[in-house]
Amino acid sequence: MLTRVSEALVKPGREQEFVARVRDLVAGFPAIYDGLEGHEVLVDLDDPLRVRYVSRWRDEQALENYAGPGWRTDPVTFPDEDEYLQQPLALRHFRHIS
Repeated sequence: MLTRVSEALVKPGREQEFVARVRDLVAGFPAIYDGLEGHEVLVDLDDPLRVRYVSRWRDEQALENYAGPGWRTDPVTFPDEDEYLQQPLALRHFRHIS
């Protein structure tokens, strides 16, 4: 299993709107993307401008079906996302160890 973490640094005053938009966009992902084992939108308690979308994927193929062949380096974005952000998304991947 792989975990993908996309971190956004949101412009001040846009955080609630950004979180609502992301939640709406990802709500249907489990029904659309086979291999998505779970996901959540997280807001940093100490810095509410930092928002993360964390998704857990069955394997690399499932993640590639979602994010494309550049899944390791290319964030998945939505139209006009840059209007909300102070900088481009930061992207990290983690492999689960059993």
